[in-house]
Amino acid sequence: MPLNVPPTINRIISGTAAERAMFHHVCQCTITEFGNVALLSRLWSHYIVPLGYYSDSVKHALIALGSSHRAFVGDQHHRHHHGLVDTKSYEDLAVQQYSKAVRAAAADMQNLTPVTVRTSLVCCIIFICFEIMQGRYDKALQHLRSGSKILESISKAAAGPAHPSSASPAQKCLAETGTRYYFQLCDIADMFACLASDAAFLMEEGEVIPDLSFYWRVIGSKDVSEPFSGVDEARYELYRVEQALGKALSFSFRGKAPISWTAFLNLPEESLPQGDEWFEEWTVARHLFDVWSARLDSYGKALATRDDVSDKELWEAQMMEFIRKDWAMLIKISEASQSRPVHRKHFLELIDEAEVLVQSDSGGKEQPPPVFTLAADVIPRMVFIAAFSEDRDLQDRAIRLLYAMRRREGMWDSRELASVLQSILAARECDGWDREFEKVSLPRLAGMLQSLNLYEGGGTLPLATLVDEEASTQ
Repeated sequence: MPLNVPPTINRIISGTAAERAMFHHVCQCTITEFGNVALLSRLWSHYIVPLGYYSDSVKHALIALGSSHRAFVGDQHHRHHHGLVDTKSYEDLAVQQYSKAVRAAAADMQNLTPVTVRTSLVCCIIFICFEIMQGRYDKALQHLRSGSKILESISKAAAGPAHPSSASPAQKCLAETGTRYYFQLCDIADMFACLASDAAFLMEEGEVIPDLSFYWRVIGSKDVSEPFSGVDEARYELYRVEQALGKALSFSFRGKAPISWTAFLNLPEESLPQGDEWFEEWTVARHLFDVWSARLDSYGKALATRDDVSDKELWEAQMMEFIRKDWAMLIKISEASQSRPVHRKHFLELIDEAEVLVQSDSGGKEQPPPVFTLAADVIPRMVFIAAFSEDRDLQDRAIRLLYAMRRREGMWDSRELASVLQSILAARECDGWDREFEKVSLPRLAGMLQSLNLYEGGGTLPLATLVDEEASTQ
């Protein structure tokens, strides 16, 4: 993977003691919580953070993110103040540094070069994380879409025009960027696609960014007996599987196909509907899942024979097994010939495993510190159980776990979602509540609960920012 900035994360950056401390916080605390998301921990540590030593826009963006994250986790977990005495001090520094980063990024784009194009993409990634930390999900989505459009423009420029002499200077710059730094852009595009996929499942409105398949790497081994080389490869292939399944499901677990999937799958081969894009998407996604699942089995067996397995690698393997079990259940539901309730034991197993994973990730602490990570792994599964199990004991247990885990996985905030789900359960007891209301997405439900004065959590709901005012009243 060609990277053009050396990973010099131990160097001292210029700035005040507080700025240097927050830059260090990003390196040592913030990005370590992001997890092994499709090789993206490497992207942060080997490219994004080192770029902060050379680019003012990236440096200030990282300091803003570090300050915001420090305010999020609280002082009790990091006691070295460096002149910042309380949460408000961190928040003020975050806002100040964010403004500097935006101004520097705007100045960069006035001088379009392959360097400034890539620093702009990196700033978009950091701004997405910053806005999520600030609870401004709508702004995070804007940065997500802006960066994705830049990537789309690069791919189009790299693929044409047929006559380079007719290309504008901007097109030539984008084409050069796409040609010379393709593999680096693949990592960046993966970051956007991962964040977009998790956001799409939350919003349930289909894909939220343009097609970035120009940057897809060749899929890994299709030999079901070949174990993954490590958690990085397993995570990357899982991300591709979830994208494919998400696209086939329109990024909604509640969508209904006009004909049951089992009816399709049981048709004789010669009578399969030709040209049916949905069927093709589903069969491809299903095959990717089956291959990934078989390779995960092989990987698990290989891990069992090793003596040098780290706690982190073991935890990641357990997390992927948890995700595999959830997808297998959803696929079984979707392919059933008729709608059937999920057996209670499947939900119980998922909650049990989620509790173990969260406790293990927090080091077994009774009062774990808040966690901000980029991969929406645990929270969506607990939300699904709380929203759709129709078993009040299971719902209450899932909501209690969401409250207790204090996690923010991308735009999925466990405590915010727990309070929304609790409000929905309470609203069901009100005369003015119609269960038909619950057919909309969680962001729309959040806006509806607020507008009907049925939200019991108090304060504002960042979720509701994902729906514009006009849409939320329809």
